[in-house]
Amino acid sequence: MNIERPIPGALPRALAVSALVIVVACPGRAFGQGEPRDPAAAEALYLSGRKLVTDGNWAEGCAKFQASMELNPASSTLINIAKCHEHEGKLAQAVVDYRRALQLNQDTLGEERKKQLEQVAKDGIAALEPRLARVELVVKARPEGLEVVRDGIRLPLAALGEVIPVDPGKHTFGATAPGHEKVEHAVDLAEGQKATVELALVPASAVVKPPPQDKPKKPAASGGVPIWAYVAGGLGLAAVGTGVYFRFDQMAAEERIKTNCPGEPPVCDPTKSYRPDDDNTRKDRSFYLFVGLTAVGAVGIGAAVFGAVRGLSQKKSQAQSMHLVPYVGRGDGGFVLQGAF
Repeated sequence: MNIERPIPGALPRALAVSALVIVVACPGRAFGQGEPRDPAAAEALYLSGRKLVTDGNWAEGCAKFQASMELNPASSTLINIAKCHEHEGKLAQAVVDYRRALQLNQDTLGEERKKQLEQVAKDGIAALEPRLARVELVVKARPEGLEVVRDGIRLPLAALGEVIPVDPGKHTFGATAPGHEKVEHAVDLAEGQKATVELALVPASAVVKPPPQDKPKKPAASGGVPIWAYVAGGLGLAAVGTGVYFRFDQMAAEERIKTNCPGEPPVCDPTKSYRPDDDNTRKDRSFYLFVGLTAVGAVGIGAAVFGAVRGLSQKKSQAQSMHLVPYVGRGDGGFVLQGAF
């Protein structure tokens, strides 16, 4: 509900006299003599707020009312601020605003206007008071240095045991005192609900705290040769074995050339049908494959040896040494794994 200010239907000269009377004879008692006064700006802000609220823009409209109230406190402005708080769900604050508006209304000029504003404020209070939730806060033991809060706002100790009106919704009550554990209690109140919140402070020495739990220890490494070492070793041995095969193939090609082309260097008889080109190509190809595959095999076996040594070192304390010894003999070749275990 919005409160409109009626414009007296008097002559301009009478309006000027009335305005003079307002300024001189009715200083604001509720807000003090030192408050800034700008009635013209306050009136403009009030009218702007009325328009904004009528258009549904409560946020900006209510801000205009607050600004108008700061420049020139008026009962009608405060009633509109109460309706803003009611719109926001701040019912307890709205009731406070209505009560303050009744006090400020003593400065309103004109008995009829004063009665209208008084009735609006009283109707607002009567409509909101049944909707307020109420809480009785009880702290049985009151140790030295006791502090009580509601929703983070400190309450005077005189409020304990009194029924306090609050907005419907969720609220958190808490209490602290030196040498005592902090206690909190949350409640969710419906409109018109009354509740009693009891807070019991417990001395800190009486609280049994569970012993600190040790962090779980990481399982110790069990040691042993990892799987990838076996895989690398197996692939390395396969590569070396294939390389040895090509080494034999190379030797067979060389032997065939020597048989058909005796001498040093070998000289082939052109009258014979044998041509050494294929065997030379075969010999060279087998040689390169032998070198490449054995090199790859050596890398794989070396990685396997590294993994085995690393894994076994976690399981055995004695020193270990392993060596990879390559050999090439007549008709064969490869690697020999030697070491102390």
